[in-house]
Amino acid sequence: MKSVIKPLMATVIMGMAINAYAVQKDITVTANIDATLDMTTDTGEVLPSTMEMRYMPGLGLEPITQSTKIYSNDAEKDVNINLAGTPQLMDTVGVNPKIPLTVKYGDLTLTETQQTMSANMLFPNGDTANGSIIQPLIISQTTQAPVASGNYSGIVSVVLTQATVTP
Repeated sequence: MKSVIKPLMATVIMGMAINAYAVQKDITVTANIDATLDMTTDTGEVLPSTMEMRYMPGLGLEPITQSTKIYSNDAEKDVNINLAGTPQLMDTVGVNPKIPLTVKYGDLTLTETQQTMSANMLFPNGDTANGSIIQPLIISQTTQAPVASGNYSGIVSVVLTQATVTP
């Protein structure tokens, strides 16, 4: 009996020692979800949060273009698009004048006034699984002209909302 108890006790003690060194890692997972609309690159990737406009001496800033798609849960509802503010680049030091920007989505020149894009145009086959047709998002200098040297920065905020009624 003693020969059975000693090995059994040794196994129990070793098992407890192994458990004494266990590590638990808790990971918080979050997601920012808009269940109705999203705009991505044409490949479905997240739009870049920073885009750099290249400057051509004597000419001004070159436009930047990003091919995009709109994803929606309802291919029958139109999509409204507008800007949340005036798009412009500002000198980070504040010495040079602001550089006004123009933003276009496809054929639409965007402003702070809401414009409607037809669901039939965006989703011609009624299919939302693969996103809308590919449209370019173009950001350009409003008046193409040379600008003063400096570091400029600005935010272009494009707002998408789904129409509340089916056309």
